This record gives sequence, C-alpha cells and structure tokens, in this order.
Amino acid sequence: MKTAAFVRTTSIYNDSRATKEIKALAEAGYRVVVLGWNRDGKSEELSKREIGSDRVEFCFFDSILSNGIGIRNLDKLVKWFHWVTKQLKRIQSLDIVHACDLDAGIGAYRFCKKNGITLVYDIYDYYVDSHNIPAFLKPRIEKMEIGIINYASITIICTEERKQQIEKACPQKVIVIHNSPDVDIARDEKPEYDYVYCGSLVDERMIGEILNYYNKNSDLTVCMAGREDYTSLAEQLNHDYQNFTFLGTIPYSKVLEIESHALCLSAIYDPSWRNHQLCAPNKFYEAMALGKPIIACEGTGIDKIIERYNIGIVIHYDVKEFYSTLRYLKDHQEICSSMGTRARKLYEKEYSWKLMKSRLLDAYTKL
Repeated sequence: MKTAAFVRTTSIYNDSRATKEIKALAEAGYRVVVLGWNRDGKSEELSKREIGSDRVEFCFFDSILSNGIGIRNLDKLVKWFHWVTKQLKRIQSLDIVHACDLDAGIGAYRFCKKNGITLVYDIYDYYVDSHNIPAFLKPRIEKMEIGIINYASITIICTEERKQQIEKACPQKVIVIHNSPDVDIARDEKPEYDYVYCGSLVDERMIGEILNYYNKNSDLTVCMAGREDYTSLAEQLNHDYQNFTFLGTIPYSKVLEIESHALCLSAIYDPSWRNHQLCAPNKFYEAMALGKPIIACEGTGIDKIIERYNIGIVIHYDVKEFYSTLRYLKDHQEICSSMGTRARKLYEKEYSWKLMKSRLLDAYTKL
C-alpha cells in the first residue's frame, strides 16, 4: 500500500475539492496522511466525520484564523512552512506528496526535492493571479511557483483554460480535474429557497452587495452558509429577516443538501480579476450536478458555457441585475426547470466526478 501526504492550507472538512480527492485516493487503496490548517478549532473532528475512512490520517497546524491566508498573515505562513516540512519527515514510507497551491507547495517542494519524493502539484488558484501581492514581489513569487510546477511529476489544473496561466512553466505532465461534485441528489421540484449560496463570504464575489441590498428584496427566501469578511452582516440579516437563513460554516456534504433545495445557484466573480476570467467555481459544477440554473458574470470563462448550452443566465457584475435575474427565474419556473435539465445532462456527459476521479487515479497509477 502506497502512502500519499495531502497538504492543503484549509480546514479540509469544508473544502470540497480536497475532500473528494482525499476520498478518491483512500478508496483506491492509498494510505493518505492529510496535513491541513486548523482554522476554526474543529477541523480534525469534522474532517474525520466528513471523510470517514480508516485509510486517512489527519494532522493539523493549530493556528486559528479570523481572516484568509495570505501576505497579511506572513508570520503564520512561515511557521506553517516549517511545520509542513517537520510533519513530512515524520511520515514513514512516504511515496507521494500531493500539495495544493503555493502556500502548501513551498514546503512540500523543498522536502520532496531534498529527499527524492514524488510531488503532485494541484493548482486550485495560481497564486499571483488570485492574491493581492505588491508589484515588486510578484515576479519572485511567480518564479517560485514555476519552479514547483517544473519539478512536479504531475501538475493538476481545474480547467483547460488555466493552461494560459502556467504557460511560462515547463510541466512534466498536466491533467485537468474539474471541480465537479460527487452527487446524485434528486432535484427539488418545489424549492424551499429562491437562492442559496454556500461558500466564502468575501469581496469580489458580490457577497457584500447581495447582503447589503437584501433589505430591498426581503420577500425572497435566501439561505447562506460560510465565513470570513461578511459573517457578521449575514448573522444580522438572519436575526432581522424571517426569509433570510444563515447557517455559518457547514461540512461540504451539508452544502450539497442545502443547495438541492434551491431554485437557483450563482457563481459570481468580479471579471476585472485575472484569476476570475479563468474561474472554475465549485458552484458552477454543483448547479449542473443538481440540475439547477446558474447565475454568473460576463467575462468569467464559464459565461460562454452557460450561454452555449442555455443552462443559466449571464449578468454584469451588478447587484440590481442579480436581483432582477433572480426574480425572473422565480417568475418563470418552467424555463428554470428546462435549464436545470440541460445542466444535469451536460454534467453527466462532460464533467461528472466519476470521470474526474478516473482521470486522477489513472495519473497516479503511472507515477
């Protein structure tokens, strides 16, 4: 039985892509040692419950964060890098290190290169395109990530379009694993909510605008879950409005259950960000899998797929347009249903997790 270390700077249990990949490796017979970040103080307990495999072991960097990981938490990141290296040294009979993004990749790369261990580098988000980094630091940070890509035996990206981001590198092997959910939940024909959003409550996703504008749209039933920048505002709306429900941080399996009771979902990103122009949001794939229409923004990559297959509505990055679109879908539920049916068919043909899992494991067997 081969041993793979899976390194990711999240709490794991609420990280949909990470949980699916970890489960896939465990089900294929790998012993998986997960190195994560205990961001909320309950990561190990909930991750064990979410993944539920005796082939998976967990070890968490114990440092609770109120904000996201990035330059502003540089001191904690440095401690994390050292912690990752220390933990990797402790794993007996280690064959493969699967590192997700640059903040996990730095320590993993140094360890693997020094010890001759196989590295799989999984790019959820290309670092310089997805973080606010001072201009003078960008070339240096990008050079680090290119070095990791060039060393890795496999580089994983989440869309074909993301090959543009790594064109400066010379990867040994690139595979595309879409952010598809592993789900087979029947569509709710009488939705409990007009709109559901479960994810990071951060800027550049129109979350603040949607929350601040809800007081003018409080007849709509909305359910949200997540944490970070707008947690307090969501909690206040939950208190003030009967039609607004806020669930806080929830496991990924609960996310899919809640979303199955929505009329529609959204995958809204500010298209002025380079990384958002090539986005591969979980919500887009979850909507297809659950047979729900999706609202997305023009200029974010997925807009072309949505319009080509007529599986949702594309809007400008404008909160008034968002709410008017939501009302249109509510008032035209036959159109809504047709979009959802086409979305599910597209998921099964092109994007299902069954296809993605097979692609991942096939690449692993060739290492």
